[in-house]
Amino acid sequence: MTAPNVDRVFLVGISGAGKSSVATVLAQRLGWKAQDTDTEVERRTGRTIPWLFANKGEAVFRGFEQSAVLELAGRPRQVVALGGGAFVNPLSRATLLRRGLVVWLDVDPDEAAHRLGPALADEPRPMLGNDPANSLRALRAERLAAYQQAHLHLNANHKSIATITTEILTALQAES
Repeated sequence: MTAPNVDRVFLVGISGAGKSSVATVLAQRLGWKAQDTDTEVERRTGRTIPWLFANKGEAVFRGFEQSAVLELAGRPRQVVALGGGAFVNPLSRATLLRRGLVVWLDVDPDEAAHRLGPALADEPRPMLGNDPANSLRALRAERLAAYQQAHLHLNANHKSIATITTEILTALQAES
């Protein structure tokens, strides 16, 4: 693993991998700021992700997402949780790989679906449809080649947020 900077960490992986939760805890431990690209898109547009998908389509959402990713990638001392598909975008991926440590939180799709379970009623995920486990399996397979380009691959199965955070901190210390 060789990342060009250690003043930014970018978390990638499928929905339910724990990216947002890890970003919050890791940023607290580092004294940095936690960011989430989906939250940033919603803030900028004044619309929810499901609304954008339903009313504007995935391509429009991905354009907003790319803009948010490119801007957030330029800010030091932060941990950014990316939407599951954000790292597939070639420009976003190249920028993130150049600007900081990209960590792939790899989780089994069945475990990710279980983690998301009850929250899906309150916070629908447009890409998951009516069968989250199968949708996550397909999305992981489709995005695998991009995810594998991350600087650090962490198996997030059956691990607590604290354990994952400690593993990332250990990798950051090794890079220093």
